[in-house]
Amino acid sequence: MYGGYDVYVYPIRASRERIRALFLEMLARANALATRPEFYNTLTNNCTSNVVDHVNHIVPRAVPHGISTILPGYADGVAYSLGLIDNSISLDEARRRFRVKDGARRFVKSPDFSRRIRVDTTTN
Repeated sequence: MYGGYDVYVYPIRASRERIRALFLEMLARANALATRPEFYNTLTNNCTSNVVDHVNHIVPRAVPHGISTILPGYADGVAYSLGLIDNSISLDEARRRFRVKDGARRFVKSPDFSRRIRVDTTTN
């Protein structure tokens, strides 16, 4: 739990090429924001809607726009229903399995934080 919210690290289901393309696109956008800042908007320019836009740029119309892609609390359900994350298990099981545990806080200052929290999500 971070800031009172559950945090999940889901492994996505995509080819290495698509994962790389998505990562590079997000980096390019982050760099562009340094010179052309944008206003955050809960409905049109938020963390979830931006990820949807990036995914749809790589694979057109892969994720439909709608209320479920505007509100972050529904993002994993959308990804699950589209098969973007493992849907061979129930969504509840995926949430249990890939929730970043409270114990991950002990890694906050670790230089390999990202790896450590992923390892921590695989333990029960």
